Amino acid sequence: MPAFLVESPLHSSVSPPSPRPLDAPNVTYLWTQCLIEELVRNEVDTFFVAPGSRSTPLTVAAAQHPDARAFAALGYGRATQRPAGWITTSGTAVANGQPAVVEASTDGVPMMLLTADRPPELRDTGANQTVDQVKIFGDYVRWHADVTPPTDKVDPAYVLTTTNQAVHQSRRPPAGPVHLNCGFRKPLEPVDGDASVSVPGAVREWATGEAPYTQYPTPVSEPASADVGARDG
Repeated sequence: MPAFLVESPLHSSVSPPSPRPLDAPNVTYLWTQCLIEELVRNEVDTFFVAPGSRSTPLTVAAAQHPDARAFAALGYGRATQRPAGWITTSGTAVANGQPAVVEASTDGVPMMLLTADRPPELRDTGANQTVDQVKIFGDYVRWHADVTPPTDKVDPAYVLTTTNQAVHQSRRPPAGPVHLNCGFRKPLEPVDGDASVSVPGAVREWATGEAPYTQYPTPVSEPASADVGARDG
């Protein structure tokens, strides 16, 4: 799959790092910073980035997080049995992940697929980069969620609980890939927006600590042996 690998830790020239995770310029970045922060708290701190416009909010949030780094998602997951995040833009780029998803599913390798998508009102418009990304990986993923586009009308705890469930489903036996399809509306850049976004007390309390918002007693599979996934020929 096409990808842009960067050195660890991730760096971004878009804007200087901001305090994490609630100090965000707009609701889109509040959600993506919460999502990346919660992944890191669940030991998902390694990301494989396929760049594009629609995935800018996810990419910038990962790049600005001081504990995030980039690597190859399938190889990392196979070696550690910890899911790495694969961030990709919308459209046909998502389909490039299919071979890795199938192999991860077959071999029991955890993987976190973070695909950017258009919001519902811009889907099925006939644009050449508009494809149906909902459940695009079929039964090869252990779990899937079509994440609501960021809005100040939905409690940001929704982002945290969805992220926790995704990590749980990826790591519990049989381990495998999970898919969060994240719709974003413009602006996609970290520009100032509505500063009146309400953050409930429970989320503010979460932001002051280091523990995940929701924790599961997840049994974790043993790392795959070196010969798992070997191919004849």
